[in-house]
Amino acid sequence: MPTPSDTPPLPDLSAIRGEKRPTRKTKLATDEQDWFEQDKRKGAHRRDQRAKNVIHYTVLSLVVVAGICLAVGIVIRVCHLILPQNELWLTKEQTDFIDHLAQLAGSGVLGGLLTKYLGRNIEG
Repeated sequence: MPTPSDTPPLPDLSAIRGEKRPTRKTKLATDEQDWFEQDKRKGAHRRDQRAKNVIHYTVLSLVVVAGICLAVGIVIRVCHLILPQNELWLTKEQTDFIDHLAQLAGSGVLGGLLTKYLGRNIEG
């Protein structure tokens, strides 16, 4: 068993010193910070663009669905004009409603919205 006098002396650790922190930004730190800032801007741009694309395709899909509904309504109305009286399947109120929707579309509601939306997105 070792005695207290047999223990070796501890090494002198006073010569070990840590590096001093840089007092000003080094070029590497500045470049890294610039890269992070640029990446943040690109990420924000991608998110904005992705949101704009989602809105664009949603509105475009709604316009296509409205156009298909309008076309189906026109076909049904034309069939009610051409077919004999005993083969009609809609009531007078239902055909009047189709006529009212055609008047709205003909007055430019859908056309105005479509022109405004597409005009704004084609320019920008």
